[in-house]
Amino acid sequence: MTDTQSTQAEQYRPTASTITDPELDALFRRAENAEARLAAAARLLASGKSSPRDRAQIARRLCVGEITPQEAQDEDRGQ
Repeated sequence: MTDTQSTQAEQYRPTASTITDPELDALFRRAENAEARLAAAARLLASGKSSPRDRAQIARRLCVGEITPQEAQDEDRGQ
């Protein structure tokens, strides 16, 4: 990355004074999605039906966004 690109990236970084409503909405949706994935992973790890190792792998994939909470639940149940 050149100094010019670095400076441009730093200038665009959203802050409380520069963030727009659509950016704020997108950030809020990302936070809600992350919270839902973490809650689903916690439920899966605490009371899943598959082996602990399989549940850990499913939870990892869920937390990084590779699968949805519904897909994680289906995989845990063997569906």
